[in-house]
Amino acid sequence: MAVVAFAARHAPVETVARLPLGMAQLSPQGLSEQWVLRFCGDQHWTLIAKALGQRDAVFRAPDGRPVYAAFCTTSLQMQPSGALLGRNVRVSSAVFAVTETRTGSRHKLVVDGVVIAELSMISTFVSHDTSGCNNRIHRNSVLGQMHLPPADPSLTALDDRARDTARRLRRIDLAGAREIHAECPVPSLDFNAVGLLYFPTFSRIAETAAHAAGPSEPVRQREVVFLGNINPGDTVRVFDHGPMQIMARQDVTPIALIRTKQAAV
Repeated sequence: MAVVAFAARHAPVETVARLPLGMAQLSPQGLSEQWVLRFCGDQHWTLIAKALGQRDAVFRAPDGRPVYAAFCTTSLQMQPSGALLGRNVRVSSAVFAVTETRTGSRHKLVVDGVVIAELSMISTFVSHDTSGCNNRIHRNSVLGQMHLPPADPSLTALDDRARDTARRLRRIDLAGAREIHAECPVPSLDFNAVGLLYFPTFSRIAETAAHAAGPSEPVRQREVVFLGNINPGDTVRVFDHGPMQIMARQDVTPIALIRTKQAAV
């Protein structure tokens, strides 16, 4: 049976996109976090497909079942950038081998030679079991071989931090924790094409929870560690955990941890 295997490569698999910044890319506070995550998420998946020698980012296991490149963690940094409407942004993206089962990418957004955002992302291949339940997502492999350079120390450190966080969260007891927000995500708005809660939705819910406590300042850093997912119709609960937020299913099983740093305009 053929599975994904990483082979040494000297040059990274990379791409560069150039586009004008308009209403879809911006918010009243500057660059839109949701757009950055969605656009760079697509770049990440496209680069994985390219590394596998595929034209399309549609992946299958050796037995033919659909497989998805699901994110384990994302880390975003955004800088104050002034007026951006109508200006052009250059988005450079590259993908690397983090471990035998995890792929990482780096994305740098530059306007007029100034870096306005950087995003690191790490994913692994997963699939549904025969039940199709989003609470029962399993690691999987795809047919092919990726030729990727190894991740640098900072991307490896992000992976180590995410793994440590995941281990600690699986043991956490949220009974008595302060719940600050709860909502039932909308399938047509918050889920992706394969029926999973779309990864930018976690950041959107975190921002919604923060805004409920009062007007929120612009996000400068946001790191998300993903542990699980929900089914359409389920409720997401958000708990305050010091400088972090923990998202959980209705039964308080954690599905994500979010660390956010904000700054005044």
